Amino acid sequence: MEIYVYALLVEGGKTKTLSMVISDRGDLLSYSISGSSGWTTIGFDNAFSNLKSSIMSAINKCRLSPREIDIAILGLPDLDTENAKAYFEEKMREWGVFRVKPLIIPDFVVAYYAVTLGEPGIAVIAGTGSIAYGRNSKGISARAGGWGWFGNDEGSAIWIAMKAIEASGKFFDGRGPYTIIAQKILNFFKIKDPLHLIDIVYPLITRNVGELGKLAILVDEAAEEGDQVAKEILVNSGRELALMAKAVYEKIRVDSEEFIIGGVGSVFSSKILRESFIDNVKRYIPSSRVIEPLVKYMPIKGLLAILVEKTGLSRSLIELVVKSVQEEIGE
Repeated sequence: MEIYVYALLVEGGKTKTLSMVISDRGDLLSYSISGSSGWTTIGFDNAFSNLKSSIMSAINKCRLSPREIDIAILGLPDLDTENAKAYFEEKMREWGVFRVKPLIIPDFVVAYYAVTLGEPGIAVIAGTGSIAYGRNSKGISARAGGWGWFGNDEGSAIWIAMKAIEASGKFFDGRGPYTIIAQKILNFFKIKDPLHLIDIVYPLITRNVGELGKLAILVDEAAEEGDQVAKEILVNSGRELALMAKAVYEKIRVDSEEFIIGGVGSVFSSKILRESFIDNVKRYIPSSRVIEPLVKYMPIKGLLAILVEKTGLSRSLIELVVKSVQEEIGE
């Protein structure tokens, strides 16, 4: 009788959570997508509820039980402190459905593996939030950013959204230049009076600030239509994200060592932002090898690289699963 190894891989995010079950042969057996697992935007309880929902749906779809999972790797957002990580570890222990202890890893570490496959380098995440993390050949690591939407998540979707609201407010006041972002925001929220933004934005901040990040798409649309204010926001975002990479690089640089640097996350779908990021990284770190940003579900490569490292499975599994993800879920 042939024996398979079953792995549960979870790519958590502040917008959505993807859970997958794969075999050691590289078969994508099932997947499920739920809501945010980012506790800083929706709270611990809601984040864990979404996480459980995504996990159980994926496992049930392939007709396995949780106890048949041989290894579980959970890459989760907002694990910036030991307290946050301890919370999820304790909740998983209390849940107690697995016979193995799930490995819980910060999403920025998963992103690093997705970009570098464990080689010296730096990953810059820019989705709902933003953070940079890197590691050199000596195992020394460092991070920059990731303080949350209230702090310095420059270049993130929420940061772009905040800049868009700021620019729109100044235009409505007569203190800033015309920008079509302003009308796009009114249309998005289906309002006519700009002051009604106050009624909408503040409740969103307390309920789920991540929802504001959706406005970043409007900024990209406006920039592609020739709006200079929107273009400036995106160019500045790319530069800020490159500065995060530079900050990490200065902490872990090793003379003569080439660093792989790449972006990860939905914000890099913007051509203007992406080009600004790449150009600035090359300017700040000339010796780096910059790769094309990974968007949508491509960060799953990081979880697969960690799985290979932990189990000794063949690296060929990575591309097999990535291909299945592209075909069944989308790039």
